[in-house]
Amino acid sequence: MKQFVTFVFLFVFCLAGKAGKLLLVEGNADCLKNVDKLMVELDCSTATYLKTRNFSDYLKLARRVHNWEERSLDYFFEWFNDETKQLVAVPVNNTDQYKLVIVVKDVQKSGRITADIKLIDTKTNKTEAVFSLEGTDGDKNDNITLRDPMKDAGETIGKYLKKNVERKK
Repeated sequence: MKQFVTFVFLFVFCLAGKAGKLLLVEGNADCLKNVDKLMVELDCSTATYLKTRNFSDYLKLARRVHNWEERSLDYFFEWFNDETKQLVAVPVNNTDQYKLVIVVKDVQKSGRITADIKLIDTKTNKTEAVFSLEGTDGDKNDNITLRDPMKDAGETIGKYLKKNVERKK
């Protein structure tokens, strides 16, 4: 029984630390300290599969829903919003000042992604910050395509912003 309890504890502990690796490459996200909503866009236009193949080859590995990009972002929103509470991620609406663009660079065999995440001021088109994300979760056979990587990205960037951007009181 003691071994079972230890196993369950270790399993839960491993799941809790599953967020991806995020590195601030340039700039900062201080511009978000007084912002309530943040638009998010997914860009797979230059993505590759296994660094040498087309992203379309990855899409062919499983049956995909027709709106997989939108559905994938739904999971980003859910996990990001759960982390940040005060800063809410929303679909692009052309009314909010800041936007995160998740530029998927590569999808690995497991479905994990590497991506650049750009924080852009939509009024000036200035890139305020660039993050590099190395995802830790993926599923190559998911019909929503990037469901697990977007959960991972939402949680990871949400935790980063919660910890590193001082919010207004």
